[in-house]
Amino acid sequence: MRGPVVLLTDFGLADPYVGQLKAVLLRAAPEAAVIDLAHEVSPYNIVQGAFFLAASWPHFAPGAIFLAVVDPGVGTERRCVMAEAEGRWFVGPDNGLFTLVLNRHPAERAFELDCEAGGASRTFHGRDVFAPAAAALARGDAPESLGREMRPQALLRAEWAEPKSFQGGVVAHVMHVDRFGNCVLNLDIDQWLPTVAAWDSLALLHPVSRPLSLCEVYGRLPTGEAGLLPGSQGYLELAVNRGSAKALLGLGIGDMVRLGRAAPPARGRTRAGK
Repeated sequence: MRGPVVLLTDFGLADPYVGQLKAVLLRAAPEAAVIDLAHEVSPYNIVQGAFFLAASWPHFAPGAIFLAVVDPGVGTERRCVMAEAEGRWFVGPDNGLFTLVLNRHPAERAFELDCEAGGASRTFHGRDVFAPAAAALARGDAPESLGREMRPQALLRAEWAEPKSFQGGVVAHVMHVDRFGNCVLNLDIDQWLPTVAAWDSLALLHPVSRPLSLCEVYGRLPTGEAGLLPGSQGYLELAVNRGSAKALLGLGIGDMVRLGRAAPPARGRTRAGK
């Protein structure tokens, strides 16, 4: 028996989908521990789902199996896959959902699952394809018995995950907006905090032009002022002390932002006397 099966979906809790997912899991692997990571990923939002996975998987011990289903392309040609990275398994659609995890820790092994096995519903692969595979892994079945081995490098890596540098700045994307209005960017703290800290000034250049403070904690920002800080989830985030960066800056999940050095103040002009 491997570690727990950790569930991440955009199913919400108003419908029976999560319950059916768990029913299949526990019927096939009754001794498996099942943990709900989140089921309120915004519908179809692969970016947010990828962030939740990347921020959460290190807190689980090796052996954990992440069953992740944010799958707007269910039933299309996108592949059903499972991949092993850092001793954990990730089971779900090959649509970029695992991008942030794999960018940090490339998969050691990967397998393609049969998306039509057992007469699976073409609109609910989470229940009919991914849950049985995750249950089999939890039982200790050999992954080779569950799917066709594939090159780990062939797993889809989404372009949005990689920030783009330019002279004196970086283009990033908002991966998540929490209930406080903090906007989490795809800027890994270890990689990008030294770069940003080396700038002699900091500003948001797009979608609005606004100076930013670089600080370590929310409370050191003057109330109502926007800043950039290293968040608890491993990424830099835009925040407003006792306010909402989402509202102040007009940002949402998936939006592009440009950060860079603040432009020097314009020199005052003097008129020649008559």
